[in-house]
Amino acid sequence: MCGIVGYVGQQSAGPILLEGLQRLEYRGYDSSGIAVLDRDGALSVLKRQGKLRDLEAAIGVMPPGAAGIGHTRWATHGTPSDRNAHPHASSSGDVVVVHNGIVENYRSLKALLDAAKPERARSWQSETDTEVIPELIARELNQGRSFVEAMRACLGLLHGASAIAAFHRADPSRIYAARKGSAGGIVIGYGDGEMYLASDLPALLPHTATVYHLEDGEIAVVDSQGAVVHRVNQPPLRPVSRQVDLDPVAVARGPYRHFMLKEIHEQPRALSDTIRGRARLDPPSALADEFELSDDQLRSVERVLVIGMGTSLHAAMIGRWWIEQIAGIPADFDNASEFRFRAPVIGPSPLVVSVTQSGETIDTLGAMDHVRDRWGAPQIVITNVEGSEATRKADASILLRCGPEVGVASTKTFVGSLAALYLLACRIGRARGVLDDGELTERLEQLLTAPSLVERGLELSKRCKEIASSYTGAANFLVLGRGIEHPIAMEAALKCKEISYVHAEGYAAGEMKHGPIALLDQQFPVIALATRGPLFDKMMSAIQQVSARQAPVIAIGDEGDAELAELADHYIGVPPANDLLTPFALTPVIQLLAYHIALARGLDIDQPRNLAKTVTVE
Repeated sequence: MCGIVGYVGQQSAGPILLEGLQRLEYRGYDSSGIAVLDRDGALSVLKRQGKLRDLEAAIGVMPPGAAGIGHTRWATHGTPSDRNAHPHASSSGDVVVVHNGIVENYRSLKALLDAAKPERARSWQSETDTEVIPELIARELNQGRSFVEAMRACLGLLHGASAIAAFHRADPSRIYAARKGSAGGIVIGYGDGEMYLASDLPALLPHTATVYHLEDGEIAVVDSQGAVVHRVNQPPLRPVSRQVDLDPVAVARGPYRHFMLKEIHEQPRALSDTIRGRARLDPPSALADEFELSDDQLRSVERVLVIGMGTSLHAAMIGRWWIEQIAGIPADFDNASEFRFRAPVIGPSPLVVSVTQSGETIDTLGAMDHVRDRWGAPQIVITNVEGSEATRKADASILLRCGPEVGVASTKTFVGSLAALYLLACRIGRARGVLDDGELTERLEQLLTAPSLVERGLELSKRCKEIASSYTGAANFLVLGRGIEHPIAMEAALKCKEISYVHAEGYAAGEMKHGPIALLDQQFPVIALATRGPLFDKMMSAIQQVSARQAPVIAIGDEGDAELAELADHYIGVPPANDLLTPFALTPVIQLLAYHIALARGLDIDQPRNLAKTVTVE
């Protein structure tokens, strides 16, 4: 599973497929491949383990053909290899498929196919689950079904979510797409006498901004003139396309060495764009427009649950804090991957808020389904992708306006999510009468300082680089925080793991003496988040205990804090902020520290090993 592209038209398909796959590299992958079909049904399939440059080098002369599909793969079944890379073909070679998702019952399906055709038993060409899909489609075609009917029958046999693009050598003028469940989307792009497929909108740039998102259960037949969508028990229809606004320049790296560094520096603008028009001071209002839940609905809420995964979970933890402090309502956070499997009790009159940068994270979508099916509670999604699956499941959406995020490790979508959660807390507080005009104005004025807090933090890049150079050989980090800074400590540790490949743990400083203190010595650096908030004295006590064990201390606190600087081995001063806004002041520094450690270690920062931008399988 990972990235899908497709093309049918008048141009040579190969270069277009490669370009589309390059635009999906940010999702991460370990192999890639393309399949091109010419008008006579002649098929060329090229696959390579490794980066796209390896595939491109292997191609040499681009095969002819005006229809094709391509894929970048993260290994889930079978090791990364040429033979396990997509596309996969049926044993006859007539049906070719690329696939995102997991076929959970692929072993039983292989046994079914082997039993029906014993000579097929030892001819499987890969270790993947995907290979059963073209074989199942081919079996149905041999029984006289149309390709759409064959795909429908195949989907009915598959357990688990899948997104599929395919073609049939007997019909070289068409490509097909199907979607079952939440394995990531399929977007159809409309051109002039040509059509495109992709799993993500950026792959369609700069060809078209006219698109249609395939819905769950739909199968699309795409030729050079358009698309026809087939739904269960309904006549075929021409889908209604829409225009999207994606600037091709936004996905270019520009002067920055890495996309991650570019996106770290885009955070002030991402924040401003996300806040723009949603935080109004005269008269004061938060999320007054484009928000589908009414004040009456928000007044009826008795508890808020915020769910997410990874970086989005850390945003959810901070959001819980703001909802309690600003809106004055009980709130909690939960890990989406665990939430639906423990039979949770979410209480009376809940509001569920899902945070997902892509809007396609399968665990979060599953949690949203669980909430809908079990409680029918109102749901809000905070996401960076308009039209994503999460926005279609939720009752209301807050779009981040951060622009495409190419680096696999989330940065600007994290601060965008924070801004959205803060605005939501203000909106709930206002609807419930907790905030009067003056208090709401004060809260919003504080939020409007967030972009400048981040911008001033970015000025500390040189200092972060200096400190990082001292710890490129460190095998472990402990990151400590208290209160609202504890989730930032966890995010700092996650960034160290994601891009620096350094084991790091984010801990509540009050927990340090309950185990982690046993690890501390001269080789175990500790990053301490210690701004001058209500828990500053407790953080100072924790730092003193770390120093007593001779562990190096990297302290991040308010600029000009001589007391903190004297106690620490290294000190980074961030702009002082209101207690509730310290996450904005601290975030760019912890990102830059992780970035510079990874840079000094010579690592692939934009595409860390084993990670994918959008997690579409469990």
